[in-house]
Amino acid sequence: MVESTDPFAFRRGLVPTKLGVVHYTAVGPTVGPNDKPLPIVGFHMSPRSVDEYKEIMQECCAGGKRLFIAMDEFGYGNSDNPLKSCTLDDVADCFLHVLDDLGVSKCVAAGSLMGCYFALSLAARYPDRISGVVCTNLYHFQLAAQVKALKEEAVRMYNEADDKPTPIEDSWELKDDGSHINDIFGKRSTWLSTELNTRATLDNLNYLVKRRERYAQGIHIQDGGAFLLQDTCAAVKCPVQCINGASAIQFFDTIGMEMTQQFEEAIGFFPTKPDVKVLEPPGSSINMLNENAKEWYTLVESFCQAIENEYFTNSRLGWL
Repeated sequence: MVESTDPFAFRRGLVPTKLGVVHYTAVGPTVGPNDKPLPIVGFHMSPRSVDEYKEIMQECCAGGKRLFIAMDEFGYGNSDNPLKSCTLDDVADCFLHVLDDLGVSKCVAAGSLMGCYFALSLAARYPDRISGVVCTNLYHFQLAAQVKALKEEAVRMYNEADDKPTPIEDSWELKDDGSHINDIFGKRSTWLSTELNTRATLDNLNYLVKRRERYAQGIHIQDGGAFLLQDTCAAVKCPVQCINGASAIQFFDTIGMEMTQQFEEAIGFFPTKPDVKVLEPPGSSINMLNENAKEWYTLVESFCQAIENEYFTNSRLGWL
């Protein structure tokens, strides 16, 4: 096979890690001296895949200078199911291994919903590697959901202590007429285009099939509600930008998840208040990375440039 000489040709790869193989996609030039321009590494929401960053990567191509990497989380897209039960911090460590494999020493970590937790986990624990964080639709679970998730985690840890994983009951029901697939499509049909809904349905179906497989083996990935978001945010010292979709906030509020309140609580966890941007309709939904790619990428590009300019200035003055 002849490799493209275009530095912005789309490419993909597989990287073995301690929890299994991670699939990534990338576009843009390889990193230069001191990782400038800073690469952006994207982590998707559940139950999507690197496909959530398809339009963002197209915008990155149009920009013409910055490396963008998106990774499939374990149990999603083309990444493996994890080899054993794991926390979100465990998963983030494997993503850091992928960055090592790709020669990325510093980057801006971007996350969407659940993906925010991986970006923040890396920033909190590896400040020398993460120069900035972008959180899209950052959500802090309500107290009742946190308590429930933490109790379930404690029970699973107790059951796994004897090294005999117990199969986990899966709520997803297969139906002989195949309507379980149509049900997935129907969940988003009122707000997504047929094309984008088809992509999201494929991701969702793939996630459920993989979840069914790992649950049968007693393998569990930490629930987002059990992730210690407050402690993690408190340890983040790099710049943070939060981008919310107005329609996404309204949707979560409507279904009783109180995103307006939960987001305000979440941003209070950071030592320094994040830069908060809100994208208004049209689009600006949970799927804003697909529907508002240009607006999102413009904000993030400016954010990255500000970090780079600050680093360059401080370096000249001998502060770094």
